[in-house]
Amino acid sequence: MKKILLVEDTAHLAEELVDILTMEGFHVDLATNGLEGIAFLSNNLPDLIITDLLMPKMDGFEFIEKVRSKSETSSIPIVVLSAKTSDVERKKVEEIGANKFIPKPCKAHELVSCVKSLL
Repeated sequence: MKKILLVEDTAHLAEELVDILTMEGFHVDLATNGLEGIAFLSNNLPDLIITDLLMPKMDGFEFIEKVRSKSETSSIPIVVLSAKTSDVERKKVEEIGANKFIPKPCKAHELVSCVKSLL
């Protein structure tokens, strides 16, 4: 079973995403901000990370930079799922090493298709 780390601070959205991905056969661990995500990664290596950009304590940009800076986690595929959809944000996400950007709101099949394509 493939493991996914979901980093999302909006509780109802996180719950919905966990349900969708679990029904597709993935094991999903949840962190509610970038700091929790980094703490999780210190003891666990998921097959893929899905992260928001706008979060308290550590935003998605800093989280991605930290993931990419460590040799153990640098090659884990990262999907950004965010309402910040301007060209500036998309370019920055690409520059810091995310593999895919999906704007919120997204359709379940779009997210699942993206995840499967990266795994």
